[in-house]
Amino acid sequence: MRLIPLIFFAILVTAGCAAKPTPEQIQSANYGASVYQEDAENAVKGFFSAYLKDPESARYSFGEVYKGYMVGSAFEGRKLEAGYLLDVTVNAKNSYGGYVGAKPYKFLIRNDQLVGGWGIGSSGMLIRVR
Repeated sequence: MRLIPLIFFAILVTAGCAAKPTPEQIQSANYGASVYQEDAENAVKGFFSAYLKDPESARYSFGEVYKGYMVGSAFEGRKLEAGYLLDVTVNAKNSYGGYVGAKPYKFLIRNDQLVGGWGIGSSGMLIRVR
């Protein structure tokens, strides 16, 4: 029985060692049409209006939209998703009415659609939220 956690750990470690996308894959990826800053911010605010307990209390700090890509986890098949990225920090109230502190996120937008969103954990690890 002790062998099962060890095997699971070994799979996770080796899955994290998968190859990065090649320059050809990055160059040939479908980034879609460029997105305006205001449209990207509105898409993110729309996501948080459904995601947060008290979306009206949200305080946003947006970075500039930039062309980029994200690579999915090993569980998602390491799929390359390209588009335009927006870094945002959000601070909002919790169920008790207190602000939880600013939390960083990264969102991917392609052809004016929110394709994915990731929270950035304290260790820098990305956690998919959308």
